[in-house]
Parts: sequence; C-alpha cells; structure tokens
Amino acid sequence: MHIHTFTHAKRGTYLNSERVQEILQEISANTDVNDLAVAVYFGVPGLSCRGTAYIRDWHTPQTWHAQRGTWKNANIFPVPQNLPERFRLIRMHLDRPATIYPRAEQDIYGWKFHYTSLEDHLALLFAHELHHYRRYHLNLHPRQGEQAANKWALSRTQDTGFSIAGKRILLKKKRKQKRRISIFDPFKKFRGLKKGDKLLILNDTQHNYQGETALVERPIRLNSKRIVIMTPDGKIWRWPMSWLKPV
Repeated sequence: MHIHTFTHAKRGTYLNSERVQEILQEISANTDVNDLAVAVYFGVPGLSCRGTAYIRDWHTPQTWHAQRGTWKNANIFPVPQNLPERFRLIRMHLDRPATIYPRAEQDIYGWKFHYTSLEDHLALLFAHELHHYRRYHLNLHPRQGEQAANKWALSRTQDTGFSIAGKRILLKKKRKQKRRISIFDPFKKFRGLKKGDKLLILNDTQHNYQGETALVERPIRLNSKRIVIMTPDGKIWRWPMSWLKPV
C-alpha cells in the first residue's frame, strides 16, 4: 500500500505521516492492499470531510490529480514520487484540526458517530473506503453497499482498539402530501344535459335567436366548447356553450 499525506500548513495541528501510516496499516491488516494507493489530506481550503474510493478503474501517476469536482482543490499538492504504474486509489480529507476533538457528526447515510480523537476519525473514514476496495477489488463483500460499509468500518475500528461510538439513526420518512389539483370547468353545468333539455340563447351574432329557448340535440363531448342544439325553427347548430344558459 502506498500512503501519501498532505497537510495545509496554515490550517492547524493534524497527524504526521508516520502516524497516518500506522493507523492505515492497523486497519488494513489481513487485507491484500498491494494494489492500493491512499492520499490523506488535512485542512485543504474548500474541501469538506470526505472520502472517495476509486476502485472500479485503474489509476496511473498521470491521473493522480482530479480533473473535476471538489477534489480539484487538492491539486495544490504535487503528484507523489515513486507511484506504481497502476493502482486503485482512495482519497480522504479531514477538515478539522486535532484540537476540536472529541467530535460528533452524522453522515449522509443516517449514521451518527462520536470520535474521541482525530486518529479515530481517520481510522473509521479509511475503514469505510477500504470496505469498498475489498468489495470491488477483492470480491470480499458481495452486494454490500454504504450501510454495510459503515457497519463493517465501525466493527473493524473498534476491534482494532480505536475509541469510536456509532449507530444508525432511523430517520422518519416525510409523508408525501398529495397535491390537490383544482381544475376549473366552465362547462360543468352542461355535462349532465340530455337530448331535449332546454337552453336559453344569451348571444347570437346575427341577432336571430338571442333570448329564445333552444333544445339540446346531442350531449356534449369531453373536450368540446360547443353543443349541438335545435332552435325553435327546427334548425340544427353547433352553438358555443359560453353563449348559452341551461334553463
């Protein structure tokens, strides 16, 4: 395993590279990490506390620097020397110095952890990403996702002697409220009319039938704006319903 530590000098007190090596080697004991390279960053401006395992594809020294996303902030540091020709890569960043611990936080997967020290935090973060490495590169955890990675990481760090408490918080799901769609139907009063029902003609551009009573000749269709009527002279018309009123 190739381990490389990078610390932003102006951001506080963190762990030295020797202690980082010890922690990662303790967690990865009994795991084949010959193909793994790990980048550990401390206090990089613009980076939150996070870890990412690039396990499905091989990396090379030429792809060490991120080309996009938040990890581009870590490109302020040079590419390490003596990297192998290809490797799987884990990147981790811890944003707070050792002086702020103990520390409690809840991750995006609904787990709440309490870390006694910065060392504990690094150990659990690495164990979580190592689970992904073991799953995808070593085929050791088939069909296990983020929840299983958290569970394994907590057990692994506790078994190794780190002081970490954690549990999954069951979040209450928000009930989706059904949207009430109010549809105004200007012709609702015409929907139940049958043949022979009476209608008052309110408007007639030719002023031949205005004020007279017509009969429904045919019930209206679903999307129609007109209705078929028969005027007193026996003629059939398709009349705009906005110009009519049921009697």
